[in-house]
Amino acid sequence: MSQPKPSHSLADRSFIAFTLTQYFGAFNDNVFKQLMLLLALTLTQADQQGTAMIVFSAPFLIFSGFAGQLSEKFAKTTVMRGAKVGELVIMIMGCIGFYTANFPFLLFTLFLMGTQSAFFGPAKYGAIPELLETHLLVKANGVVQMTTFLAIILGIALAGFLKDIFADQLYVAGAFCILIALLGIGTVYLILPREANRPKLRISKDPFANITVSLRKIWTDKAMLFTVIAASFFWFSGGVVAQAVNNYGINLKGLDASGTSLLMVALSVGIMVGCLMCSPIQHRMGSKWTVLLGALFVALGEGLLYFHLLPLGAIYGLLFLAGLGSGLYYVPLAAYMQARPPMGEKGEILAAINFCNYIGIVGSGAVWMGLIYLKIPANMGLLLLSFALVLIMVPLYGQLGHLDESGIHED
Repeated sequence: MSQPKPSHSLADRSFIAFTLTQYFGAFNDNVFKQLMLLLALTLTQADQQGTAMIVFSAPFLIFSGFAGQLSEKFAKTTVMRGAKVGELVIMIMGCIGFYTANFPFLLFTLFLMGTQSAFFGPAKYGAIPELLETHLLVKANGVVQMTTFLAIILGIALAGFLKDIFADQLYVAGAFCILIALLGIGTVYLILPREANRPKLRISKDPFANITVSLRKIWTDKAMLFTVIAASFFWFSGGVVAQAVNNYGINLKGLDASGTSLLMVALSVGIMVGCLMCSPIQHRMGSKWTVLLGALFVALGEGLLYFHLLPLGAIYGLLFLAGLGSGLYYVPLAAYMQARPPMGEKGEILAAINFCNYIGIVGSGAVWMGLIYLKIPANMGLLLLSFALVLIMVPLYGQLGHLDESGIHED
């Protein structure tokens, strides 16, 4: 099989199919995960969102090493196809879990969803540089992040309405997710097959062996290290915000599941707009200042949410601002992390980066459990998070200049 060359156009068939594939996957993830978070907040005696977040995120720590190796030993298109078939099986299990209203079984299904995503992630992000030329990576990541967060918007909004409308018949949501999984299988097979980068690679039996090797490479690359730290904090922050906003809506604003999910929609719309605006802003300001501007918007939006007695419209606006900043903050970091590793190592390096990101997300679950234990309200948690972002950006301020020297800008 001849290896197709990276395309010089975002209108490439394989990239369009790739974008649709990851869109359907993100949609399914967020319908199911938001339903689980709402159930963990309302079905159980205490807020168990932290438990659900840890259960979903733990597979990324356990399986990222294997996932990175698989995405190098086998063609990334092959890995993505296998992951999408796995998603279908998991959605069927989720439907059964909702039908039986078995919360522990649903947590197990959530763990499997995390496992599927852990294997899909390195192949997904490693495929973008194989599909497109380097100068398109910023625009491509903007498109991918935008469509991902469009899926998040629709998935979260739908989850809230499904929770309110089909409170005792959530298997209806499960059946819908099965349909979306089938669509994802259809689109993943439209991506032109690629060759494996390292077909003779021996898969290590130690799940952390290659992660450790890749982490050492990241550690010795100062530019990459600080980029990964900044990106991992993004995922930690996002994990805390997802749990805090659900709690904020139900316990501080007195909203139902639909209204609470719309708060998350406002955040996600902001992220989508930020992803769209990132390329022109980055072209004008440079990557470093785009990231710092995004961090400022996030800190302002999250910090001002402390004032929970503000009108609901103002709350939507602050969440939109935080989301807008998130998009500006993350897209340049993602593009750099994809472009930096050499071919033949991208899958394993990106798996290690995924590992770091999900340390952040698992940490967000643990931190949220701690906040609940200490009876710290959601608005105070968001204020503390905004302070933490300011504190971490101070030492990173002088370490992000490499983003403007990486060649990831479009012509």
